Amino acid sequence: MQTNNTSGNQASTKPKPLNVMPTHPPSRPFVPSWVARGGMGCMASLFFLTVEAVPAQAKPLLVGAASSLSEPLQDLAPGFVAALKVPAPSFNFAASGVLLQQIHRGAPIDVFVSAGEKQMDWLQKAGLLVVGSRRVIAGNQLVLVVPSRSPLHSLRFQGLNSMAIRRIAIGDSSVPAGDYGRQTLAYYGLSEAVKAKLVPLGSVRAVAIAVAAGDVDAGIIYKSDAQNVRNLRIVALAPEASHTPIRYSAAVIAASRQPKVASAYLGSLTTAQASQVFRRYGLLPLPAAAKR
Repeated sequence: MQTNNTSGNQASTKPKPLNVMPTHPPSRPFVPSWVARGGMGCMASLFFLTVEAVPAQAKPLLVGAASSLSEPLQDLAPGFVAALKVPAPSFNFAASGVLLQQIHRGAPIDVFVSAGEKQMDWLQKAGLLVVGSRRVIAGNQLVLVVPSRSPLHSLRFQGLNSMAIRRIAIGDSSVPAGDYGRQTLAYYGLSEAVKAKLVPLGSVRAVAIAVAAGDVDAGIIYKSDAQNVRNLRIVALAPEASHTPIRYSAAVIAASRQPKVASAYLGSLTTAQASQVFRRYGLLPLPAAAKR
C-alpha cells in the first residue's frame, strides 16, 4: 500500500469495525508445554518489565496484528497471562495496511504487529509509536502454492505466464505479502505478462484459502500460511534476492492507555520460548543482531 496517501480525505472516513478476537482463558487456564518446562519465573524474567511494574488493575490489551500471525500469537497468549497475572489480550487480525489505517484514525489498539516494515515506518514518522518500543520479532519466506490436488506440481514462478495458469491470487495493496509477491514477479520479469491474471485479495490468509479451495490456479503467500492452511502444495520458494526481507515488527502505540502492560507484552514476544513457537508455525526466528 502507499502509506503516503493516508492523510486527507481518508483520515476523515469512519474506520471499519474492528474484527476483535478475544482470547478469554478457560476456568483452568491452558499453559503451553514450553512454559511448563521452562517455568513461569524463567519466562517472566526475560520480559522487559517485571511483574511488579505491571499495574494491578490492568485491562485487556488490544493487539492489532497481521493475519499471518493469528496462530502463534494466540498460542503465546496464555503464557503471557499466566506469567504476569494480567487479563488475556484481545486480537484484531487483519492486513497490516488495514491496521495502519485503523490506528491512524484512532482505533484503540495498544500494540501493532506488522508483516511489513513500511507500515511501521509510516507510523513511526507520524509520531504514533512509543519512542524506542519498536522491535523485530520474526521473519518469513515467500512461496508459490497450488491446490494440493492440482496437476501443476512442477510449476515455478517463471511458468506463471503459461496458458495453463489463468488466475493467480495475490495480496492487494494493503497486504505486505502482496508487495513482496509483486517484487518477485518483477524480479522474474513477469509484471506485465501476468498482470491480467492477478486476483488481489484482502489478506494473505484469504489468498491461501482461495488457492486451497481451487478458486484460482496458484497463489503467492507466506510459507507459514502454506503450513497452516490445508490442501495447499508449495511448488516454489522465492529467492531472498527477489524481494525485500520479510520481517515482522512490533511496537507500542503512543495512544495506548496502558503502555507498561503493552511493553511487557512486547517483551514476551522476544523470548527464546516465543521463538520456538514462531518456528513451530513456520516463521523464522531472527538472530539478536536483526532485532531492534
